[in-house]
Amino acid sequence: MARACALGAAAGVWLAGASACGAGFTFPPYAGDAQGRTERVEVEIAAPDAALRHYTLHSSQAQRDDAPRTRSVDEHAGAPRLRSANPLFDALFALAVDDARLDSVDAIRDGAYDDGRPIAARVFQTGEQWTYVWTRDLSYAAHLGLAWFDPARTAASLRFKTSAFRAGFQPPSTLPADSLQIVQDTGSGGSWPVSTDRVAWAWGAEAALDALAPADRAAFAALALAALRGTLAADREAAYDPESGLYGGEQSFLDWRTQTYAPWIVDDLTRLAGSRALSTNVDEYQALRLAARLAAEAGAAAEAARYAQWAAGLKDAINAAFWIDELQRYASVTSADARPIAIAQFDMLGTALAVISGVADGARARDALAHYAWAPFGPPVIEPQQPGVAVYHNRAIWPFVTAYAVRAAALAGNPVLVDRGIDSLLRGAALNLSNMENLEWLTGLPRYDDGPVINSRRQLWSVGGYLGTVAGTLFGMQPTPQGLRIDPYLTPHLRRLLGPGASAELRGLRYQGRAFEIRLLLPRQRRAQGRWRVAEVRLNGRRVAGVIAAADLRDEGNLVEVRFGALEPGDERATTVPTVDPRSRDDARVYAPAAPGLELETDARGSVTLHIEDRSHADAPRRWRIYRDGRLLGQGLQSTTWTDAAPAPGVRHCYVVQAQFEPAGHRSQTSAPRCVEAGAVQRIAPDGTARIERAGRYAVEVEYDNHEQDIQTGVTNAVKRLRLLDAAGHEVAGGIIQMPQIQPVDGRHPLRWSTPLRTRLAVGRYRVEIDDYFNMSALQSNAHYGGPGGRAGIVNAARMTAVRFVALP
Repeated sequence: MARACALGAAAGVWLAGASACGAGFTFPPYAGDAQGRTERVEVEIAAPDAALRHYTLHSSQAQRDDAPRTRSVDEHAGAPRLRSANPLFDALFALAVDDARLDSVDAIRDGAYDDGRPIAARVFQTGEQWTYVWTRDLSYAAHLGLAWFDPARTAASLRFKTSAFRAGFQPPSTLPADSLQIVQDTGSGGSWPVSTDRVAWAWGAEAALDALAPADRAAFAALALAALRGTLAADREAAYDPESGLYGGEQSFLDWRTQTYAPWIVDDLTRLAGSRALSTNVDEYQALRLAARLAAEAGAAAEAARYAQWAAGLKDAINAAFWIDELQRYASVTSADARPIAIAQFDMLGTALAVISGVADGARARDALAHYAWAPFGPPVIEPQQPGVAVYHNRAIWPFVTAYAVRAAALAGNPVLVDRGIDSLLRGAALNLSNMENLEWLTGLPRYDDGPVINSRRQLWSVGGYLGTVAGTLFGMQPTPQGLRIDPYLTPHLRRLLGPGASAELRGLRYQGRAFEIRLLLPRQRRAQGRWRVAEVRLNGRRVAGVIAAADLRDEGNLVEVRFGALEPGDERATTVPTVDPRSRDDARVYAPAAPGLELETDARGSVTLHIEDRSHADAPRRWRIYRDGRLLGQGLQSTTWTDAAPAPGVRHCYVVQAQFEPAGHRSQTSAPRCVEAGAVQRIAPDGTARIERAGRYAVEVEYDNHEQDIQTGVTNAVKRLRLLDAAGHEVAGGIIQMPQIQPVDGRHPLRWSTPLRTRLAVGRYRVEIDDYFNMSALQSNAHYGGPGGRAGIVNAARMTAVRFVALP
């Protein structure tokens, strides 16, 4: 085995400051960690010139859960493999292929389904510690790289996450006949539509469709259209808000409520359901675009046009609601208000998906990426970090999100961020001998301080992210609806990564059943920034113009060669967090302030005084931002009291405040809303009648109790159709309301208010009728679930105690 060599000047990412000597590589610690240590990874190749290699990797870093510090990996015939002049780079690609092989199973299991017994299914499991198939994990993994790696298994896995309704259940008549539903897995408040990111399925489905051979594609396209038809129709009824033009529901992937939302959200999940998330709305946009494409292919022109129109409207609404112009960034979430507040919290997944989808155009794409603050070993999944919260989504790097950051940066033309993202992926895989679920955000360790609280090896989306970054970004293999596009993204930094050789090859690839390899004919190494332009692509010696169709490929033995031209400059902007103590839980340079408390005081004149409770402990000046009904009333305020002298009478006004650290500018989550309702609320029994004496905008809400299960899991969010009838019995308004599961308080079952139905009402008398819509317990897939709404039957129930009509401004 070759000896390891020492680093030169550490630059915070492994290759930027590392040197290689034979097959040994060293990695610097985080500069802010006084106890940090340099780690080493060494690689042995039993027979370097063999067609199929055997690698042994050794890491000096202590492994998560005391796993061995050595791993052996064999290449297999018919599987992709990499050949460059960098033995570690070759070995890590083989390791990712092996991770994917280990995640390819014939049976899955989870304690919540069939009592943990194996369920026969030739699919991808989610990771070493996650032995089931989860919709979002699978879908992002497929989109990032698994779809081309194993199209058939990808399609089978995606099919597993669709479902018909249970036998005997009558679906809502508004859903298309013979349609299916994409499964929203168990989750916050009893799942859909508190959680609505099941539409992330469309990313994986599109990638599978572009990789499948024609005969297999036809069958999967039909299934995909049926699943999208049913899902999009249901989401349009249950999650879409016509006032904002957005879809409600929590963030995609960031679904551990107190990790990325204000702590008070656990006591008011209807606010979570009514909030809007950037990532989830971009997922919905992707689903609409794919549905339009598939409907057009099926000859349903009017349906395709409708989906395309919805997608165009959603793109405009996303840009209007989430873009914060003063910061040149997309907010992760908005409030649940009719006039949504863009909360100045940011996440890389949502940002990257906005760029990749085309929701973020041109300058916005470049600015949003350039202003996102990276840690030394990669981009944290959120920023700023949340104070006093353990490592998992908070204070963490997730490799699959980093892979999306790389893809977005390549599209936006930022070679600096491409380099940093690829360094992050390689460092994490090398030191941990697997593609991990997550890493602590500053040290890059698999466990540091208080987390990550769980961390699985060979996490599926991390595996897909690594494979896709190497094959799709660096080697440029990009299946499209038209054919195979070859567009490598090669920077001087990545050229050095590939070692001193004159070429690098990715072998054992397949496109629609035909084998091929890609050979990069590498330019001379340079100390510069930018990206080499692709000058020429040749297939079997013949120059290619445009994409490569499957028919252009021989059954075996296809060689794609890429020559490079001039080195072109790109957007070299990048933002890096300051060096801070990794054990700090509230350093104002990298943490948001704690969400403040708020109490209201009214007087006889109708003025409202706000009393703000500062809950942050960081040593930094604070300023306050005050909102009423979603509208900013004041900012830069220093006092913790503020008076609204003249709010309009007779309507409900709701106030929230935000703290802001100076000079860093990081803003908190909002306080819990506090409302004044004098003369604005009329409360009636569920079967009672309300008398509206002043025409205007109203919110109709139902008081309820739903304690079917804990708030973090289950499928029993009560989802109902509320119809508003006038004195003559005519329906004047209607819509879907939610009554999510409620967290007990001091052992009691408190009552909460449902999501609102907002509408305009004329003077008159009104009553409500409430009927079942459906929730995830109605799906056949959940007939195997062990909790409420599972094997014992559908549960879509809440105890309803009152209805209120609230006059709105």
